[in-house]
Amino acid sequence: MRDNIRVSVIGVGFWGRNHARVLSELEGVTLESVYDVKFDVAKSIAEKYGCRVAENLDDAIRRSDAVTICTPTSTHFEVAKRVLEMEKPLLIEKPITAKSSEALKLIKKADEKNLLLMVGHVERFNMGFKRIYDLIERRKLGELISIRTKRVSGGSVRILDVGVMLDLAIHDLDLIMALTGSAPSYIYSIAGSRYSPNEDYVYVMLSMENNVQAYVEASWLTKRKIRVMEVTGSEGIAELNFLSQEVTVKLSEEEFKLSGVWIEPLKLELENFVKSIKGLEKPLVTGVDGYRALRCAELALEAARLRRPVKVGFDA
Repeated sequence: MRDNIRVSVIGVGFWGRNHARVLSELEGVTLESVYDVKFDVAKSIAEKYGCRVAENLDDAIRRSDAVTICTPTSTHFEVAKRVLEMEKPLLIEKPITAKSSEALKLIKKADEKNLLLMVGHVERFNMGFKRIYDLIERRKLGELISIRTKRVSGGSVRILDVGVMLDLAIHDLDLIMALTGSAPSYIYSIAGSRYSPNEDYVYVMLSMENNVQAYVEASWLTKRKIRVMEVTGSEGIAELNFLSQEVTVKLSEEEFKLSGVWIEPLKLELENFVKSIKGLEKPLVTGVDGYRALRCAELALEAARLRRPVKVGFDA
């Protein structure tokens, strides 16, 4: 693999243009091209960051060493399948696909071709989350008891093909599995829609195999943007603000804060992607991780529809 990786970004709407910006600034990376079905949008982004405008999807893939996919969720499977057919490593923004069955097909194809398939669960790269993870690893909070998350903000007018479960709650479903090192045994959920065609609020309860209980609240119903997590252990409580990346730790005899230089999670994510391509690191979020978060989201929506807990099982 060459020292300088040429990366193309497929889809440069709200989030894809952030990919283009960060990739244009990363050392050892060349932003090769951008592609979007809206040519004028792609052209303006290409001019801003000094790269090519791809004529079509195949053109963007062919000229690059790797690809990131930031298109609408409903298109992820077909675009990613084409990237894998052309034998290029890729990062797909979360959710990995619209259906978990599609995710399994991509994982199988990537394995067959020995290609990197990474999923953009960007909160895994939040420095505050890394601090929480380290506290748990060092057992500073004692035995893990429960995790609560709240991820709310105003209605997302840019997302039309999925609801708040796949837009927001899926972040925390992934984070909970990463923190606990466990999978849910049962999921129960309440979901509904007040202003959107898809669900715009969800409340999810997860009973993990290691007996940790987890609770996820996500909605598009408030103008106030909140991104928080509370982790309770037998020896104390840690509260994370994802926006500031600050962690407040409350132990029996003391309270203190953990903070540091704010680092953009997307930069860390794309650095991990590039270094994984070069064989310098392992991908933090694999295709299997993306599949499992998506499968949990699907089962949570099923539980809401059935109005009862559902048993969780994975095929990968």
